[in-house]
Amino acid sequence: MSSNAGPGNAGLLIALGFLLLLSLANSYYIYSLEGEISALKEEVRELSGPLGLSVYSQSDPPGGSITMAQKSIPIVAVSDDEIGVMGKMNLRLIPGSNDILIDTNPFSEPEVQYAVKKAVAVARSRYPGAKLDMDFVFNFTSTRAQLIGGESAGAAAAILTIAALVDRDIKKDAVITGTINEDGSIGQIGSVLEKTKAVSDAGYKYFLIPEGQADVIYYERQVERRSTDLGFDIMRSKYVPRTLNISQAAFEELGLNVIEVSNIDEALPYFFED
Repeated sequence: MSSNAGPGNAGLLIALGFLLLLSLANSYYIYSLEGEISALKEEVRELSGPLGLSVYSQSDPPGGSITMAQKSIPIVAVSDDEIGVMGKMNLRLIPGSNDILIDTNPFSEPEVQYAVKKAVAVARSRYPGAKLDMDFVFNFTSTRAQLIGGESAGAAAAILTIAALVDRDIKKDAVITGTINEDGSIGQIGSVLEKTKAVSDAGYKYFLIPEGQADVIYYERQVERRSTDLGFDIMRSKYVPRTLNISQAAFEELGLNVIEVSNIDEALPYFFED
């Protein structure tokens, strides 16, 4: 009687064993990777917890198939290379329990989450009788920015939330930048010049900025020449402070109306029809 465990069969068994070990290794790697992704999501949620917010990724959106209202508003930011970037902030109201949720793609810094929380509080303070039976689901879109940072979109978030609560359309010819305070006042921001150019290039008619920021101080380089008795000149450079009024310059050179506003009430007429 001949044995079945010949050289050919032994090689086959070794090959099958190797494939089995490779499969187990891949399964462990996939399991480990999924665990790291879950841990990262949990870390983001814990970061947002102290702010009273929730965050989600586009792969696991919050529940609620019924949209009670959906609105969008343009926003302007500045990239890492100091270039103005246009984007959009979107808001959906869905049945819920008064939670605020912010999409994590692109990732938004805690300052943005804090600004959105204040914006919702300002909007809700105008309608104290509103039922607490909805969730506020925010997300951001931008052609360039992968990281949304700062509080300069706070005023826009307040206007967007008001529009969603009262179900009013937002006019498409205005952009606002500014932080939002709990009393509805609008605070100052940075990079006004860069943002003004981006808004103008995008074709908007009005750009609302915080009160007191229309005048920008910049430094102009001046070169002085002084002759010497030795027959050569000495060149000396110095920088002289100058003041540029953005409202005047933007209208004359770009056709853009740059308007200072101090609070949300002054800004609303530029976004809502009478």
